[in-house]
Amino acid sequence: MSEHAYAFVGDPATKQIEICLDGESREVLLELAKQFRSLLLEDSDDSLERLYPPAYLDHSELNVEYVSLVHDDLLQEKLASIDIFESTIWLEFVEIEKFFSWMAVLNSIRLVLGTRLDVSEEDEFDFEKSHSPEQTLFVWLAMLLEEAVSASTFYVEDFNKR
Repeated sequence: MSEHAYAFVGDPATKQIEICLDGESREVLLELAKQFRSLLLEDSDDSLERLYPPAYLDHSELNVEYVSLVHDDLLQEKLASIDIFESTIWLEFVEIEKFFSWMAVLNSIRLVLGTRLDVSEEDEFDFEKSHSPEQTLFVWLAMLLEEAVSASTFYVEDFNKR
């Protein structure tokens, strides 16, 4: 495994992302993905609402229709992303297309946790203060997501050149 200071490192030549996480971090992420899958399949937790935002802010009837049209497809996409995430969690390198599933899973778990913690965009994280394990996990997921986006920017830059 590489000795990078980052969790993820993009390689434009191979269009792969090096996963520089230790085994314990991978175990935590794998457990979070399993819990997230269970939560999605139960489909009764209010913290999932953030994953299925309304299409119409002022029309509840249209939102009900919208949800009936897209909810199952969105759920299947999320479950497929979890499948890819779980099947690649122990790999050293992940193809960029599969890494997008990593980003989707990390972001979805972060959104659900943020909803449960009642985090808003205005909230600042004070690193000097003591925090609950859930708050620390939320910040770690945000950091991983930021690094994932940074590691995959080579793909976006390459795509934009076309």
